[in-house]
Amino acid sequence: MKHATFFHNKQPEKEPLSLGKLSLFMWVVPALSFYLSVVTYTLRQQTSRITASDYIHSASLIDASAWTAKATGKRASSESVKQRTVNATKNIPSRVWNKSESGFPCYSGQKGLMIQKPAHEGFLFQRPKKVGSTTMVSVVLRLAHNRSPWLNKTSGVPTKEQLKCSHRSMHGDALGLEYDKRDRSKSFLFSLLRHPTKRAISEFFHFLVSIYDVEPTDANFKGFLSTPELQHNYLYDLSLANYTRSKAAATRSFLKMHNFSSVAELQKQFKNKNGNSRKLRRRLTEHIRIGKTPLTKVVQDILDGYDFIAITERMDESLVAMQMLLNLTTKDVLYTRARSSGSFSNGPKENPCIYIQPSFLTPSMKEHLESPEWQHTIRGDMLLYEAANASLDRTIEALGRKEFQKNLAALKAGLELAEKHCKGRVRSSCTEGGDQIPMHNRTCYIWGEACDHECLNDLALP
Repeated sequence: MKHATFFHNKQPEKEPLSLGKLSLFMWVVPALSFYLSVVTYTLRQQTSRITASDYIHSASLIDASAWTAKATGKRASSESVKQRTVNATKNIPSRVWNKSESGFPCYSGQKGLMIQKPAHEGFLFQRPKKVGSTTMVSVVLRLAHNRSPWLNKTSGVPTKEQLKCSHRSMHGDALGLEYDKRDRSKSFLFSLLRHPTKRAISEFFHFLVSIYDVEPTDANFKGFLSTPELQHNYLYDLSLANYTRSKAAATRSFLKMHNFSSVAELQKQFKNKNGNSRKLRRRLTEHIRIGKTPLTKVVQDILDGYDFIAITERMDESLVAMQMLLNLTTKDVLYTRARSSGSFSNGPKENPCIYIQPSFLTPSMKEHLESPEWQHTIRGDMLLYEAANASLDRTIEALGRKEFQKNLAALKAGLELAEKHCKGRVRSSCTEGGDQIPMHNRTCYIWGEACDHECLNDLALP
């Protein structure tokens, strides 16, 4: 079967890009620019030759010896890496998410939607990419409107000039949005996590395959998974603390730990087309992001800094838990099925409706996802994901399992009614055939977000 068969016939005929070609624009150029800026600044700061002992990362759940041939001359097996990961994560950090004493945090001051500037109060959704966040954004936007006492709800669609409850639901890292400076008494900060491997697969097929027409070959898939940006993806997005003083300082300490004499020598290693070069780039990315801080501390700091973390694979349970934490109603957390693979969704300006290619895994792709290399890449994100799962379990028990199950049953019944009630009424950015729907004909609050708000708001629950 040729790879061309994976592309929907609605797409225009054109030669698919290879990952190597696309990387020149999407990955290589930004990565080289980033590293070049860091190492150039560092070079200016250097005045003497640096020598030091070999780098041993205290944060690793998997021993660094599994990643070098220095000690044993052998590469660790997938099974041995898994076993060490299991052993290291037996004491998974977790916490009980606390009930909000004041309920839903509605504070005025926001006219627009999908604002990216920092926020210190309100309903704050830290939104990672490709975690199924469209569903959660629908809940956020409906609450921001429906709980606002400043909107004229009797005049139909609210105007842009009317104030909504302050909220955030755009992509971005927590430090960039200044969530570390939020007023905890006037805000509710939460996030949503998906299994790191599933998230990476979704990102590859959504962005590279569907949007940029990269062929879903084994080589392209493995190349994407080797990009430094996937190292501690969740930890970087959610972290509320700076674990290194600066990129330049972190690079200097990285040189010292790896016994590089100069930045030029490090750059030379980056140019090597081999696995060691990829690992070295990842190590530098990791060091710049969290330094030598143990991963367990980074994860615990994230848990302590948030009011709730939901789980994509447990969406209904997560929404019910948040409902009970904020004293919401079942109707507040209803949703309808958002866009998914096998359908059309909003794309770039030149191709506003793109067909989301269904994901698949070849035997070689599956083998790579089981490899020590990939397990090492996601070990920090897996720790946070498991910690969030454990925290959800503990919270359900603290809320009272009997009451929780009652609310969960009510939500599931409400979702069934919502699917029937909203059928044919939700108009997003694209038709089922891939044609763009004009803005004035959509039922969304903005762009392709919360397009189910009208039908959910007028749904009467028993």
